[in-house]
Amino acid sequence: MTVHRLVAVVVLAMLEGGVVALPRPDALGQLGKLRSPLWAILLPGSILVGTFGVIAWPSMAPALVILAAAATPLLTAIAMVAVTRGPRALLLVTASALAVLAVAAAGWTAQLSATLLTGLGCMTLGVALARLVPGRWVLAGAICMCILDVGLLTQGVGHASTVLMNHATAHAHGPTFDRARFGPVATDYPDLVLAGFLGGSLANDRIQRRAALLLTALATAYGMLLPIAHTLPATVPIAAVFILCRPELGTVHHRASSRLRDAAVSTLVVFRQQRPVAVTEQSQPLAPTGAPCCNQEA
Repeated sequence: MTVHRLVAVVVLAMLEGGVVALPRPDALGQLGKLRSPLWAILLPGSILVGTFGVIAWPSMAPALVILAAAATPLLTAIAMVAVTRGPRALLLVTASALAVLAVAAAGWTAQLSATLLTGLGCMTLGVALARLVPGRWVLAGAICMCILDVGLLTQGVGHASTVLMNHATAHAHGPTFDRARFGPVATDYPDLVLAGFLGGSLANDRIQRRAALLLTALATAYGMLLPIAHTLPATVPIAAVFILCRPELGTVHHRASSRLRDAAVSTLVVFRQQRPVAVTEQSQPLAPTGAPCCNQEA
């Protein structure tokens, strides 16, 4: 492996790790109201659409490139305001500087800026999915996406869609955000979304750091196989981290469920304390707010 390729592998592995480490625990929490197992279908579904859709309708490839170019700046702005850790003003200035460099600069500076913006946009989508998918379906969605990705690339189907997407990207004007690219190595959009899904699912500082470091190490080691295989399913190291962090995933979602349950109980108790009661001679004494029946309901 050449030094240039090695640097590219390490940079993209660090990008994946950063996408896992940056989301705040409370990012996009409002989406939890729409939680449903059906959202988990979007993970393997993105692979199916991006593969068979492009093969069946080659005109979809440039359409996806245009969609990514239009949506990524907006998704990056959301990431700076509502997802990423850190002061919002500084984050917005940083994102603006990256956008200017992606458009006005050339060479590796423009490429790296566009890659970072792509990673931030994918992180927003991944965190949004993490809020929409119930805890017990998180691991299942990630594993299904990985199995499908490996199967399509093994059968050569994934390579055909990659060629079409590369052709569409090469003929695009201006910066493209349909994948993260640095030098001769590239990571596709759905792979980075899955990394953001992992970061959004691990809503705990200590666990996030461990998962981010582990993913960076695994993705770097995995990338060393590129001179042999040329094309690798990038979902494999991310799915491996999902499996290794499975106990923590259960703990995190159990903790989140406990907090929601405690909040609901507190609201019920406050409501009962504030509710006016008319006392007559025929009225029966009310049970105290701390009665066992309320605890059983909680």
